[in-house]
Amino acid sequence: MNYLSEKHKTLSESQQSGLMKWFGQLPMDKKAVAIGLSLTVGISSAAMAWKGESSDRIYFCVRTPQKKLVCQDKNNRPFRMTPHYWEQWKLEGMPSQVVRDPAMGVNGLVKATNPYKPFWAFGGFLGFALAGWMLRHCQDEEKQRAVFEDIAQKRDAAKAEMAARSELLESCRDVAIAEVQLQADLDLIANERTVDIQKAEIYAHTEIEVTQMEATDAIFEAQTAGMTEEQKAEYIKQLREMKTPYLQGSQTLQGTIDPNDKVTGGEQPAIAPTDKYRWINNTIGYPTLIFGGMGAGKSWTTREIIWKKVQAGWNIVALDPHGTQVEWRGVRLITGYKEIAEFMQWYMDEMRQRYEDYRKSGLTEEQWTENLRASGKMLSVICEEFTTWTDNIVEPMPDDCEDEKWKPDPDFIGKWFRCAMTESRKQLMIPLFVAHDRTMEILAKAKGLSKLRDAALLEVELIATIDPITTEAKASGKGAIKLPGHGQWIDIELPKLDHKRIDFRLDKPLTSDESATIDKATLERIYELEFNLGNKVGDTQHEPKKLSPMAQKLYEYLTRTERIEADVREFKGNFKVAGERFTVEQIKGWMYEIVGAGMADWIGEGVIRLNQI
Repeated sequence: MNYLSEKHKTLSESQQSGLMKWFGQLPMDKKAVAIGLSLTVGISSAAMAWKGESSDRIYFCVRTPQKKLVCQDKNNRPFRMTPHYWEQWKLEGMPSQVVRDPAMGVNGLVKATNPYKPFWAFGGFLGFALAGWMLRHCQDEEKQRAVFEDIAQKRDAAKAEMAARSELLESCRDVAIAEVQLQADLDLIANERTVDIQKAEIYAHTEIEVTQMEATDAIFEAQTAGMTEEQKAEYIKQLREMKTPYLQGSQTLQGTIDPNDKVTGGEQPAIAPTDKYRWINNTIGYPTLIFGGMGAGKSWTTREIIWKKVQAGWNIVALDPHGTQVEWRGVRLITGYKEIAEFMQWYMDEMRQRYEDYRKSGLTEEQWTENLRASGKMLSVICEEFTTWTDNIVEPMPDDCEDEKWKPDPDFIGKWFRCAMTESRKQLMIPLFVAHDRTMEILAKAKGLSKLRDAALLEVELIATIDPITTEAKASGKGAIKLPGHGQWIDIELPKLDHKRIDFRLDKPLTSDESATIDKATLERIYELEFNLGNKVGDTQHEPKKLSPMAQKLYEYLTRTERIEADVREFKGNFKVAGERFTVEQIKGWMYEIVGAGMADWIGEGVIRLNQI
């Protein structure tokens, strides 16, 4: 036992007998034997004390005045008395009518059958008391042990809980590290791509300037042909003192010859004005989401994208619940929620039918896509006011179903949205969604599909600004774009528009507010005169296509593993970057880049043959 102090120990030991000290030192099995022996003694002594009589008894009778001998009382109990009281009665004057009962023994005397009955009773008490004392001692020790057992259990539980928390924290730490590494890789890829774009722009700008300088030198050599050196010097001096017909602004011939004037005389932008809107081309072949607040310019920008699709040969179906044909000239307009629901059902049926035809065609994916293009089956579905569809569109009832048995699917919009996002690109049935936000609660109430949205949709956010005078929202001309499967948002500039496009007919005559279209021949002639002096348009050599960082990593992996024919289904499980694995569709996209760069050729579905270097 643990004591609080010496005095506590002294008091405790003074209240404890030597027998209990000895008993407390015994092991548990011997304690049980001692308690059993004590109980046995107690029970045996009690049994012995229970039976027999402890004293001698004298039985007697009383003779009544009627001479009748009575030996029992009214309860039929015999008259008896101990010898001591019998003698005392005699001394006090025993009545003469009292006689002994000879039937009960010699002169009525019955000897005691258990004269040690008190000792046996004391022995039983002592046995039970000692057993109780020992049990009490064991109980006290058990209570103390129970305290320690409880503490030990709580300690073990605390250790287990701390170990579990430590394991959980370690798992969270690993996940956090993986996320940071993935984000770092994405940032690095984005930076590399940005640097590549900037390099390409700088190279293009430099090439244009060099070409212009060479053209100016060629013109000068042609004008001074046949002159002597003195005449050339005089001519140059004259030109320095005057503006020449073929120079612009405040430039002189010296400024044209001197490369430093390209900077000080007026810098050219790194990107031509038309290049600012190249991002629109990405929206033609990808499922796209255009979102932004009120007044951000969603309708005007959407219509410019539709115009690009029309020019690229796409058939347009506009699903506008409140649209009018006046604002959708040249495209098929479906208005009204019921009519839109019927088209959505047709869209999913047509998608399934195209996939079934594709499986039976025996064509590769590229051949099937080209077949759809050649057949004029490129379809782009414009989903205007998509935010309101979930609250108003109900699945249409099939013709072969009874009214009372029909129960519309509550996830009809969500199923159609998932189908349009994920299955439309291969069958050239590309959707374009126009909404106020990108949350899945707004987009068809398709909760839990944010990762699918990020991987499948090209997203364009339009940014509105507040007019400081009218305090109304208006388009700022700025936005951001995010490609499918990428987490980085890239700033973009929206086309500068002075009117809302409502006519999408290619044969529409030009109006006063529209600029004339420059035909191809004119563009080629301008290119020949300005940049391709002395060469034909077809003579220009194009630089080989540059692989994206991930396509480059895939190509390096295939060459490192000495593969000649690469099947995506065979090496998909082994190809990973920074511990991350990829889907078949992602890898096939990078394989398309490798084939497009002339580094490999397709030999089957998902199989390429690398070109030997």
